[in-house]
Amino acid sequence: MTTEGSPDEATALRDRRVIDAGAQVQETVDDLLTYMDAETAAREFLDLSNNPRGDVYGGVGAHPLYEYKRAGADGVPAAEGDLTEAIGFDAVERQCAAQGIDAAVVNPTLNLDLAEVNNDRFAVALASAYNDWLLDGLDGRDRLVGNVVVAPQHPERAAAEIDRVGGEAAVAGVHLPVTGVTHPLGHRAYDPIYAAAEDHGLPIVVQPTVGASSLHQQFYESAYFAQDYVMHQPFLALRHLTSLMFEGVPVRYPDLDVVLLDCGVGWAPYAIMRLDDHYLELGYEIPALNKLPSEYAAESVYWGTGPVHDAGTHPDSRYLARAIKMVGPDNVLFTSDLPHPRTDTPAGVDTALGDQLDADAATAVFSGTAARVFGL
Repeated sequence: MTTEGSPDEATALRDRRVIDAGAQVQETVDDLLTYMDAETAAREFLDLSNNPRGDVYGGVGAHPLYEYKRAGADGVPAAEGDLTEAIGFDAVERQCAAQGIDAAVVNPTLNLDLAEVNNDRFAVALASAYNDWLLDGLDGRDRLVGNVVVAPQHPERAAAEIDRVGGEAAVAGVHLPVTGVTHPLGHRAYDPIYAAAEDHGLPIVVQPTVGASSLHQQFYESAYFAQDYVMHQPFLALRHLTSLMFEGVPVRYPDLDVVLLDCGVGWAPYAIMRLDDHYLELGYEIPALNKLPSEYAAESVYWGTGPVHDAGTHPDSRYLARAIKMVGPDNVLFTSDLPHPRTDTPAGVDTALGDQLDADAATAVFSGTAARVFGL
């Protein structure tokens, strides 16, 4: 196995195509302002604010934690000064090339906290501005596509936004922010979003993050950020997956796919087992479903591999491979979380898997599943 980051990593992956379903770019408030109508209240408010990032976004994304939490081994922040250059489209594309990643689906950063914006008109305006910025940034890039963002605060406007940009060639999916949403994702309030995404053949992408109201608890009740960082993402994903299943979204929208990012795949067999077990026990109160949740999950739920980080995190290669086999390789996608310094590389995940997956299963994880779900 070659050294991570070397140009020979693709060879280390046995010449497989690699698609990264979980790359990120960082949009700044200044980036978004460029794409906002100067006559709107949202633009005027942001122009007048001395701290637009903190005044509008209510969660951790309101603080420059993203840049400093992911510092390199020498302690230097990943981004100093020009954030666009440090973790923008150019940086992601360069790092993908260096890691042997042939194509990547980029996701937002600041707008992971869009659901914590209290003013729904501001949220709609920010989502639209992000999508225009995203499409401009992806223009002319063969290696990158992206997930557009919609505001869950206003499902009808979110559906209209999907109709506005969903047909663009560079759009691979719909990123639905969940950190701080009022209703869990199975609520019928979100039906306009699901209907529009299904109409355009776009998956719904769910990427929980740490926020002030992630689980309707006050952020200050955890003594350390690390406490929330461990639990918020998988716990939020489980909450919303349970809601999606038991409230019948796969029945109402049978052609809609849901992709779960940043939570890993190790917890997936446990989650599916509990869904099935409690459906069998309490199915009388879940009339929306016609079959086991595991059957719906096999048809429409997809799990990102990350975070894996390296073989040292899971020294027994059977751990990751067994989880993938239990869920099904056709429901698992490789995700890196580039461009953070602490990311998963294709070679690192390949090492973590060892020889536990056969060639067909490994091909599904590294490219086949993402190609099918995102139309790549």
